[in-house]
This record gives sequence, C-alpha cells and structure tokens, in this order.
Amino acid sequence: MVDQAYFGSEVAKTIGIGSSTLRKYCIALEEQGYQFERGINNSRVFYQKDILMIQRILATMQKKNITLEQSINLAVSIVSEDERTPAVLSQGTTNSEGEAILERLDRLEDFNQKLMERLDQQQTYIQESMERRDRQLMETLRGIQETQLLLAATKEKKWWQFWK
Repeated sequence: MVDQAYFGSEVAKTIGIGSSTLRKYCIALEEQGYQFERGINNSRVFYQKDILMIQRILATMQKKNITLEQSINLAVSIVSEDERTPAVLSQGTTNSEGEAILERLDRLEDFNQKLMERLDQQQTYIQESMERRDRQLMETLRGIQETQLLLAATKEKKWWQFWK
C-alpha cells in the first residue's frame, strides 16, 4: 500500500507552522540522520510518518520545555531504523515509472489531438452558422427595403390615382 504524499506547504498548514519553520525542522532532522524522500525537483515529500515525527518534535518541545535539538534527538532515538523513510536515488524514476509516464504522455497527446479535431469542427459549424445567419439577414433587409419602396410609391400617388 502506498502512503499519501504531501508537499511542504500542505504539511506546514496542517501542523500550524510556517513553511520556513518546517524547513528548519527538516534540516535539523536530516542532520541527525533522518531522511526524507525527495521529489523530482529535489523538494521534500512528506508521508504520514514524517508528519507524525514533526508533530512529536513540536509536542516534546512544548510539553517538556526543551530545545529543538534535544527534541529532535529524543524523537529520532524513539524511531527505529526500519521506520525511517528511505532516501530516493538521485537518478529519478525507474524504468517501469518511465514507461508509465510515456504511456500517459501518449494518451494525453491522443486526447489533445481529439480535442483539436473537435475544436476545428466547432469552428467550421460556427462559421457556417454565421454565414447562414448573414444570408437570412440580408434577405430580410432586402424584403424590408422593397416593402418600403412600394409604400413610398403608393404615398406619392394622388388619392384619385389610387385605382390606376
């Protein structure tokens, strides 16, 4: 089962501390041998056990009124070696992850192509609709003009010439 991963800003907001304070705690933890998993852009990725570790540090600092270094030493000594997050190779992704990324990229390209085709169809439909509307409008305007000409011609005739 894969744990939910969180970004630093999410963890800081959840715990109720600032991002810079979280970075400070993480650096102090790393100096004591605790390892955080790193993402592609070398940012820390936090799992639930990492969040619990930071919360444990905060709690011991508040309850026992001790310094950050003492709290970290205490928290790290409690956590056994097998509970620590393993470091990720700086190589990046494995072959299976790379293949999955390429497959997703292909699906996205296909989806993008379908969207472009649909957009072209919509553009064609809109253009044809506008041309049809313009033709109907012009026909209506011509009919109105002809009617106005006929009305103007009948107004010019005298009343006794009406039957002619």
